[in-house]
Amino acid sequence: MKVSQDDIVDRQAVLNIEVDTESLEKHLDQAFRRLVDKVVVPGFRKGKAPRIIFERAYGRDRLVDDALETMVPEVVDKAIEETKLEKGGTPRIEVLERDPEPKIKATVPLVPLVELGEYRSISFDERPEEVTDEQVDESLERVREGQASWEPKESAVEADDMAVLQSVEGKAAGKEIFSSRDVEYVVFAEATYPVPGFSTEIIGMKSGDTKQFSLILPDDYPDKDAAGKTAEFKVIVSEVKRKILPDLDDELANAVGEGFDTIEELKSKVRKDLEKQSSEFFKRQIEDKAVDAVIEISRVEIAALTLDHESEHVLTEQQQQLSRYNVSLQDYMSGIGKSTDDLVAEARETAKARLTRALIVEELSTAESIEVSDEQLREEIDRLKQAATSPADRASYETDNARESISTMIRRRSALERLLEIVTPDKPKKDPSKRSAKPAKGAKKSRTASKAKSTKVKSAKKSTAKKSGAGAAESRGKTSARKPASSAAARK
Repeated sequence: MKVSQDDIVDRQAVLNIEVDTESLEKHLDQAFRRLVDKVVVPGFRKGKAPRIIFERAYGRDRLVDDALETMVPEVVDKAIEETKLEKGGTPRIEVLERDPEPKIKATVPLVPLVELGEYRSISFDERPEEVTDEQVDESLERVREGQASWEPKESAVEADDMAVLQSVEGKAAGKEIFSSRDVEYVVFAEATYPVPGFSTEIIGMKSGDTKQFSLILPDDYPDKDAAGKTAEFKVIVSEVKRKILPDLDDELANAVGEGFDTIEELKSKVRKDLEKQSSEFFKRQIEDKAVDAVIEISRVEIAALTLDHESEHVLTEQQQQLSRYNVSLQDYMSGIGKSTDDLVAEARETAKARLTRALIVEELSTAESIEVSDEQLREEIDRLKQAATSPADRASYETDNARESISTMIRRRSALERLLEIVTPDKPKKDPSKRSAKPAKGAKKSRTASKAKSTKVKSAKKSTAKKSGAGAAESRGKTSARKPASSAAARK
């Protein structure tokens, strides 16, 4: 077998492979032994015909076709091993010539290249927004709404009242589109159910009233035959009720059912919950902002084939999401006015952003020497199993693949926590013993971090490290991710 390699371009290497006659003959013999047991050759019992007779009966091409099925992956893997390439995904293979000596072209995606910028110089002054008294009051109002009761009223329906509808009938396009009885309908002027304008028509009706009215159905109405058409409704109101909100007092606090004795205890809990929400929201914002800043000053190169593979995952996820709402991809594209090419281009951008982010966070975990102990992994698996809904789901967390994925998730989560500490230096540091994953004692920074150029974060300039020849870069052993981020891991 002869192998030649073209220059590495955009993290992809092209291998030109020529298979020698001896190797081809070996695979042809193997193909013959597989096929001769499955076919009938006139004059011979199954499996007993000589190869030369088999070829006369079925042709050499049939043997070649079968031989290539097993030979091509084998010789490509061997060629990658010989050239010492760091394969980062499934190669794209083309059989240029089949016989007498097969010639194969293999485009091999290499593991992504990641060089971190000086991320330790990144700093943000933002702090979580303080919870205001107005926000606490708004939350308490929602608590009151949750404890509200309804009592009958004699007057007409007003906004925020409840109308008990004895029956509701709607027809459009010559057929019934809505029919229901004994419906408790809370009236909001801006309500869009069952169709926009319905709620407004109910205002002013009294108990015992019957009303007929017309409404134009929206263009996106679920029944396509009726969408955009005029619908005729008939409504009978059997009862009208008004909302009674409880007073903001100790009795309300007791009714909440979480052990509050006084309204002040409830207010205190509401404020603490809002502060926690604000803190978590701030944390997510700063983490995203910090990762974006690291990406801006770092260098990431991803092979086109790897991006193609991840783009397919993005499109598959999009189709699955649409199918949950019974929407076809074609209808979706028509609705948003985009072509297939537009969706593919958007999926590729999403794939690139997703992989870049995952690779940066993974490299941060290496630079910060984040490790996951067996105890931490066990704790996370047990937590996930507790939330599982079936024995099969619980068992799935114990597989090797699941354990590796969970370990990656913990490591990346810990890397983000460490990055948050770095970019908000005035923030109290967490007790290292309570981290999800801890830096290894005495561990040094990764080569990526130590070799990264000094870059001012405020200018947000990208690393200007010179790109030398691709082959030379490989021989010098520039830092690159050990494996390409899988689509599942990238989404963590």
